[in-house]
Amino acid sequence: MPSVDVVTGHVTNGPIRDGEEFQWTCSECAAGTIQVTAELMGSGNPWFSPSPASFTAPGGSATVTAEGISLTGWSYTANVNTDDVKIQVDSSMEAQKKAS
Repeated sequence: MPSVDVVTGHVTNGPIRDGEEFQWTCSECAAGTIQVTAELMGSGNPWFSPSPASFTAPGGSATVTAEGISLTGWSYTANVNTDDVKIQVDSSMEAQKKAS
């Protein structure tokens, strides 16, 4: 499953695909509760759900589902300082094309 570091926006085991789960993590965060909130898409819905998502740092994670494709990337906010990175979400159709 892909994971995203809340502070750096670095994706591990990517790509993140629309309709599939990924995890928010924060290995460099001090101990405490981390809350991550999704940018709203044009439809008014968040690009991942549930949003906001919370987990306990530094060892915990929050599993969410990507809800919208964005090749330019989606923004997010958190209750810790971030590098203001956008997260790209690919079409799940691309994975099916590559598999066949």
